[in-house]
Amino acid sequence: MLAQRSVMPSTDSPSLYGITEENSTRYGASLWGKNQFNSTFPLALCLYMRDHGLAPVAVIEQDGIITTDNGLWQMGDVIGESDSRYLFETAFSPYAACVRGVVDKIDLVVSLGGEPLHPLEVKLTVVPDIATASVAEDLWSPEMVMRPVSSAYAMMSVAANLTDGLTRQSVMTSLRTGYNRISDWGNTVEIIQNAEYLRSALDKALQMVAASRLQRPFLLQPLWRTVGQSFELADNCFDVFVWSDVAVMRLSVDQSDDATTVSRSMREVARHVRALYEVLSQGDYNYEGIYKGMALDNQTDKAYALSGRKSIRYLAHPYLRQPRLPRSILSSLILEGGERELKPERRFDAAVVAYMIQQAGSHS
Repeated sequence: MLAQRSVMPSTDSPSLYGITEENSTRYGASLWGKNQFNSTFPLALCLYMRDHGLAPVAVIEQDGIITTDNGLWQMGDVIGESDSRYLFETAFSPYAACVRGVVDKIDLVVSLGGEPLHPLEVKLTVVPDIATASVAEDLWSPEMVMRPVSSAYAMMSVAANLTDGLTRQSVMTSLRTGYNRISDWGNTVEIIQNAEYLRSALDKALQMVAASRLQRPFLLQPLWRTVGQSFELADNCFDVFVWSDVAVMRLSVDQSDDATTVSRSMREVARHVRALYEVLSQGDYNYEGIYKGMALDNQTDKAYALSGRKSIRYLAHPYLRQPRLPRSILSSLILEGGERELKPERRFDAAVVAYMIQQAGSHS
């Protein structure tokens, strides 16, 4: 039995658990639209878990590897407590001082008393993805796609937490060993020739940040599980993993071991070394020029993508194989007929609607 902290009051119009006009910039019709429900539903799920005493699975950097931790953060550490407010698709204004130009918007900003507390990237992902649907069920995992703005926000989060003089100086010293080897950050050959220096510099810097216990929750990854690649929701359906800012940055180090080309992941290593060093040493960095520029023979629409065959390395955990929350909680998350507001051409919407209609039919 889940330990419940609060009970949502009933509403007359379609709504999502815990999200109200008073605490969110999205309510009413804006809860359900394209590129809206995939952020609002995850917040409702997290609010439900918080109110029922369920902590997320933390995905963190530890001793140079990415690992999981069941008890590092409570859900309130990630999304705030009952007096928090939620701002969707907005820039995190405290980072404006370290950006030359305008910082882009991020999926969700948690605020308190009018003050923004921290930014969150939100990635609602399905298990299994197309790459793992045909393998053994204990190897099912989701695809992960990272936007350049998300990569930049992870870096800015790490930089903002480096307030301790000694750790800050140590991180700068490590980054400098890679940074000073590059004279032209747009030169692919130069990046390839110095790839190992860049990877080593970022690797050591991230280990220092993690050892100083400066990791912060950053990437909110709610999972929904289906029966194979069908639209049928699994009985054990929902859970939430939360990546730290440092772990998100380490992904680029882990996935950039090909020294013959500048892959997207290797480009992120170079971007992180350049940007983080410039923020720490100069106070700001060129967001447009680094995370939207520095193409290095790659398209700039995304930072990198991991199929489930690669993400399983980081997400292998009992709650990936058997999420804690059953599909039946949908009736507690989607309120007052909200499923009728969804668009079944989207896979998650279709799966939700199909289940809710089935349930309504079984009770009629």
